[in-house]
Amino acid sequence: MTFNDSMEAKKFLVSQIADQARRGHHPLSEVEEKMLYFSETYPTPPDMAEVAERFGREYDDSKFEDKIFRISRRAFQQDKKESPDTARLWREAIKVLKKEDHYLLVMVELPRSGSDVLRLIIAAILVVVVGIACFALADFIGPKIRPRVPDSVLTFAFLAFAALLYYLAWNDEAGKRFGNWMGRVLERLSGG
Repeated sequence: MTFNDSMEAKKFLVSQIADQARRGHHPLSEVEEKMLYFSETYPTPPDMAEVAERFGREYDDSKFEDKIFRISRRAFQQDKKESPDTARLWREAIKVLKKEDHYLLVMVELPRSGSDVLRLIIAAILVVVVGIACFALADFIGPKIRPRVPDSVLTFAFLAFAALLYYLAWNDEAGKRFGNWMGRVLERLSGG
């Protein structure tokens, strides 16, 4: 099964989350369930404005988001255990939603797949190897170019590199983009 649009993907995810909430004896209220369809820019149910207004008056955003996060995590784990095909549908639905802006994405985060973990390990090894190679190269050619490069340039280069690493480590979006780019580079290098 593939999802034709974001609404189909949301319906799948919302049904899985609502089912898990019922199984856990904490069913979602009508307002809570409808809020899972909320988006400021993409199609939503027709009464979403009233639902969002009521939600704003009666619910705490952070508690709701934490509740849905926990329920969705349990629902995914249950589905993964019972049916790998259903787990695949979770990933596919989230992939469809990530192309747009949906409130549900704030609350649904799946654990990394085994291939993602392997890519991260390979990327980490590659970064270490490249770093060691850079230090070795700098040690080899350093004496030849060192007299020509002022200390201020070397200090600036080091600080710029450190700032870039800090930015990538603390800015989730930039870190994800860099990680995705590294993943594509690794796939091309491995012939995948």
